[in-house]
Amino acid sequence: MQVSEEVRRFLADQAFAVVAVNLDLGSGEEVVVLVKTRRDVAEALRAARAPVETGWVVESTAHGPVVCWLVRCEASDAGELVGEVYLDPADPSDLALLESLARQDRVRVGFLDEDLEPAWVAELAWGEVRRLEAEQVRDRAEELLERAEAYDFEGAKEAFQERYSLDALVTRVFPAASTVSITRDSSASR
Repeated sequence: MQVSEEVRRFLADQAFAVVAVNLDLGSGEEVVVLVKTRRDVAEALRAARAPVETGWVVESTAHGPVVCWLVRCEASDAGELVGEVYLDPADPSDLALLESLARQDRVRVGFLDEDLEPAWVAELAWGEVRRLEAEQVRDRAEELLERAEAYDFEGAKEAFQERYSLDALVTRVFPAASTVSITRDSSASR
């Protein structure tokens, strides 16, 4: 897994982080979600065959729009792992990620351990509905950006995180999920 030096440095500084990047895992470049966590956590989730789920929230704040991609992996005997990826609708590379997601037929989620070594790679089916969803997320974010009087990505992200706890986001995106006091490390979100 060839991760850019910039992403490696970012991940190395975090105990837990979730990022979306373009990678070539042998089938050409694709959007891959990287989750840095402890090896024992990733291995327990893999052993439990915990499903990986994703969901979107696109919302306006006083500082402009927020695009939050929530990633969740949970098994009753292995625990729950939840993290967010924030995409900047004013950043061409983030918009390109959304464009890629509108064309992909799968999304891989790579779980990296403390040494940034792969512990598990899960694959999500990314069918027509998920591709359409990614396209709609991009369209909605661009619309909200056009309407914003001023835009500050970091300010929008902070306002969004103040408005919604991670527990509230999980409940909103995955209504059937039962969560127990999840803690957000806002420095670990892109």
